[in-house]
Amino acid sequence: MPHPDDDVAQLWLLTRRVAGLMDRSGEALFRSSLGISMAQFLVLSVVDAHPGRLNQQAVADRLGLTKGTVSRQIDAAVAAGLMTVEVSPESRREHLVALTPQGTRLVRRGDKLVDREQLTAMPQLSAEDLAATLRVLRAVNAALDA
Repeated sequence: MPHPDDDVAQLWLLTRRVAGLMDRSGEALFRSSLGISMAQFLVLSVVDAHPGRLNQQAVADRLGLTKGTVSRQIDAAVAAGLMTVEVSPESRREHLVALTPQGTRLVRRGDKLVDREQLTAMPQLSAEDLAATLRVLRAVNAALDA
């Protein structure tokens, strides 16, 4: 009979492997199709998903990244004409970010790429298997984030 710790180790290893494989395939997809990194796309997507202006810390918090990492991605996006950064009227230390129309168009193209990739590269899971996988991953995330 397998030891329960073996199952936890397998969950940890498989989760890390799946995340790494998804990161590599996503990176290749965004670099080849959009000319940006996956990290850049994720930052743009977070800003796109939250109407109004966000500060850099809010973007970092939503992605689980450091403010410095997000700041570098924002700087690159501003240089490419995909985002704007303004000083907050409430605090000179806070910078608010927003997408430019070009940034919004790029996110829409990326969203279509992700949809297409899910149909072609991801395994076709039954609705029940997908629901169970999401339920378990949410529970693990909640437990580890507590």
